[in-house]
Amino acid sequence: MKKRILATFLSAVTLISCSSALAADYSDVNQSAWYASYVNKISELNAFSGYEDGTFRPDNQITQEEFIKTVVCLICGELNESNAPTVKNTWNSKWSSWAVPYLDKAFELGLITEQDTMFKLVGIPCNRGEMAKVITRAVEYLKEDSVADTSTYITKLKDYSRMKEEYKPYVLQAYAKGILSGYDDGTFRDDGLLTRAEASSVLVRLIDKNERINSDETLYDYFGRKVTWTEPLRTDVPEQYQVSMSDISISQAIYDEAVVNGGNISTKTLSRSKAMMFEDLVLQSIKYDGDTITLTVPDYLPESQRWAIEIAYWDIDKDYDFTMMKSYYIDKSGTYEFNDIKVLEQISIKVLPLNSNSFTSGIFIDNGANLSLERLDKPEVSFNNIRTNFEWVQGQGYKDYIKDFDGEIRYTVEW
Repeated sequence: MKKRILATFLSAVTLISCSSALAADYSDVNQSAWYASYVNKISELNAFSGYEDGTFRPDNQITQEEFIKTVVCLICGELNESNAPTVKNTWNSKWSSWAVPYLDKAFELGLITEQDTMFKLVGIPCNRGEMAKVITRAVEYLKEDSVADTSTYITKLKDYSRMKEEYKPYVLQAYAKGILSGYDDGTFRDDGLLTRAEASSVLVRLIDKNERINSDETLYDYFGRKVTWTEPLRTDVPEQYQVSMSDISISQAIYDEAVVNGGNISTKTLSRSKAMMFEDLVLQSIKYDGDTITLTVPDYLPESQRWAIEIAYWDIDKDYDFTMMKSYYIDKSGTYEFNDIKVLEQISIKVLPLNSNSFTSGIFIDNGANLSLERLDKPEVSFNNIRTNFEWVQGQGYKDYIKDFDGEIRYTVEW
């Protein structure tokens, strides 16, 4: 019966969609924005309306009253004599008169309980944790089967440990259902305030299963076009070294490839900042005493990336014959020691995609003058975002070299 009510309501609102505003009509909704399609659909359903000035104001916060009314209307239709609430809330609510019937109906449907005292507050923005609670209960009301095991989603949410306990089961269930998605950095931010754009996406996914997100994928907005991130977040590494979609550099060529592959990015090149963060760890670990080199390559990379470290050297005292130069290649994590290095030529440190040689960052230690057989008095280190070489100081990292540097930095890197 509940599913029939929902289907009837959707049919009804489809009939009146011609009079509803589309996102294309809103002066502040760019059709390339990630939320545009959701705003289109929620407007077709007449669940949200724009403002008199022709705007939608997607970044505006939505109040608890507005959110509850919209959820109630979407799952059981606009309130009238036939579906008026049969219970009254016991809070002696100070909600506006227009909103009280929807609060009562939310109690009747089980969307809100006596324990949800946050909803006693009047006129405040709805936070994302309360939103997850209401949405999950709406799914239960619609008689959808719940996901029995949601433990896998704990590792996908970087801020799970910081969430309020009361929100956790609801957030996990809504994630498992594909209704909720977090931010590009892997967080959910349960205490964040819900925007009209976010509410639009959640509400559309609630009522339209075809719009739900595959639990193993995350959509990423690249200049308004959707590409897919399917790589699991590594939660066994320190948080600052976890890689999410926001750490990937997407070129037009990669996007075009993703379109051919149905939206999936097969070549994931790290952003310059993220790649150098990893490379810098190796740089700081290198020790060289004139004969032996030791270094540590951490096991921090996601599965789409690989190490590309090369040590070029001679094991004889004469370095004038480049045909005699040897190389060590490192592509896996671990601790390494190399002996009998008589003359060091170069150490290069890069992080590359698993299936490509493209890179955004690189760190190089050089012991030979450029285009010359001469040795430098002391090895130098260089970074590919700065047109300057620094005297190599073992144990130092990128931030140590640039802290007093006042020259040109071609590309800023931050972590």
